[in-house]
Amino acid sequence: MSGFSDFSLGSTSPILQGGKTRWKPQKGKYRVTFVALPGLEDSAPKFEVDGMPTNPNFKAGKRLYAKDVGYFLDHGPEYQKIAGSPSKTSIATTLIFWPTNPAGALDKSRFSNGEFEVKTWVFSLDKYRQLESINTEFPLSHHDINIEVTDAQFHKMTFSPCKESLFKTLHEKKSDMFGTCVETVKSIHANIQNDIAQDLTLDQIREKLSGNVGSPTGKSGGNFNSSFDADEILDGML
Repeated sequence: MSGFSDFSLGSTSPILQGGKTRWKPQKGKYRVTFVALPGLEDSAPKFEVDGMPTNPNFKAGKRLYAKDVGYFLDHGPEYQKIAGSPSKTSIATTLIFWPTNPAGALDKSRFSNGEFEVKTWVFSLDKYRQLESINTEFPLSHHDINIEVTDAQFHKMTFSPCKESLFKTLHEKKSDMFGTCVETVKSIHANIQNDIAQDLTLDQIREKLSGNVGSPTGKSGGNFNSSFDADEILDGML
């Protein structure tokens, strides 16, 4: 049985109620799009269904930690005994990070040159609840989010919605560049569960404790195939 739970923002998930591609927040300001939308697996993310905004998808798992093993899924008392502490629910999704200046505003020149990064983000239930609240008024399929990280060590951050989604804007105005984003996102999002925790048997955990197994790495980031005029895309929006 899988230890992961799939759900969309605003839906009910039982688990919530009870170089890697992973983003490690650093102090600063970021602009992101929540891009794990329905249809992504078919390279056709949907922003609306039947006239209603869609919700980005998330994955969650109850995970434990042990030195020399890392994070692994909680499959019961024997796993908890190895960790020596109870598991915590961790949630993940995939983001596009758009180029910004130190003040957090979009860097039009770098955006025009096709700069963007795709990262998975693993975070806590309390941050999920904050995003859920924003989504009720500013659907995350239609609005980017500005994130200001004030304390990197403890992942303290604030969220504020943008007027629009750059991802959706590219879909409407630059289909070739939108396609580049989609394929980058798709390849990274497909392996998102690896950034939450490893799904291991007890024997595999013991093997890792013996020091015989390494950790996988991944890739991130991307560029459009050609440059373009950002003002053409962003006219009247920023």
